[in-house]
Amino acid sequence: MITWRALARYSLILLALSLLLAACGAEPATPEATITATDTPPPVGTVRPTFTATAMAQATPESTATGEGSQASTTATPAAERTTRPSPTPPDLTPTPAATRALGPAPRLRGVLMFPTFEGTYQILSLDLETGQVNREVEEGSQPAVSLAGGRLAWRSWKQDERGLLSRPLDGTDVWQMVPFNEAARPDWALDGERFVFHSRQEADRESRIYLFTGTGDEPFVEIQRHGSPVIGRSPAFLPDGRIVYQGCVENDCGLYIMDADGSNPQQISNHADDTAPAVSPDGTQIAYMSLLSGYWQVNVVNVDGTGQRRLTDDWYWNGLPVWSPDGEHIIFVSTRDQNWPDNFQLSENRLFRLWVMDADGQSQRPLSEFSFRLDGVPEGIP
Repeated sequence: MITWRALARYSLILLALSLLLAACGAEPATPEATITATDTPPPVGTVRPTFTATAMAQATPESTATGEGSQASTTATPAAERTTRPSPTPPDLTPTPAATRALGPAPRLRGVLMFPTFEGTYQILSLDLETGQVNREVEEGSQPAVSLAGGRLAWRSWKQDERGLLSRPLDGTDVWQMVPFNEAARPDWALDGERFVFHSRQEADRESRIYLFTGTGDEPFVEIQRHGSPVIGRSPAFLPDGRIVYQGCVENDCGLYIMDADGSNPQQISNHADDTAPAVSPDGTQIAYMSLLSGYWQVNVVNVDGTGQRRLTDDWYWNGLPVWSPDGEHIIFVSTRDQNWPDNFQLSENRLFRLWVMDADGQSQRPLSEFSFRLDGVPEGIP
């Protein structure tokens, strides 16, 4: 059973891959991990918990990037007062044959890393970054998201009799069903530990709408709207100041947007429709994300005002699903790069990924571990 004391100090969530890095150090050693997972006791489903009432008008917590400071406003801004959306300049489109692999071991990362794998169905594993111990945390689940403030783990369930978004205490097995829809996906907690955002396609038009789970009322989540219409988008994530970054479109301009928690004041920060999996830096100043702009999935980063867009990975492999270390100094991502770094790579249905780590500026890219795994597939028996 994992000790979660390290998690009490730090929080880190990756939206698409949904990795959790609990704490980060800087000692030059690489933990060796085996993919043999130790089972944790199977959770038992119960009813959803009752949370403290949180009105939509209070959707932004009192916080700054450090969790303290002034309260951010969620009041809709008149159109004449809104900041003009920037037109980000995309990075150079030409990939290089392969970057040079950094010499030496990866920086030692202390804490717990959670990530999903796929073998006929999804499962969520946890990796102790000091010991290399791998535990199986959740059967038939993916997209883990952790709230240290609330002490809870949320995930997308693939169990046929318990679909939707579930959660349980970090140190317990008492499972609660938070959202009952099969299509609900990619939860991301707010700093208060009581609310999270997610997207879902349960409506008849099959559009991905963005919802806010509040834990109140008979239906404990609300559809985020703008000018009376639903916000259509995917992969939402909270910023420390209570705003939300997501993949979507405003009129015909598509890319990554930041909006207030009530759906108002959308600001475009990238202008490529496929940009996705936004991960917010701990200080709330940068967004790492994955982009297909070059023809290969790469990890990019952009400032929250849309400036400073740049590519962190640049090769002929698939790289993506970034997550920040709690101190903001490192980014963990997944890659199809193999150990020999060939100059070209052919994708296949059974492509394998590994965990990699790099400095926040893209330097010193190294494998975090030596085991490989599949990330995606069609779960058996799931329509």
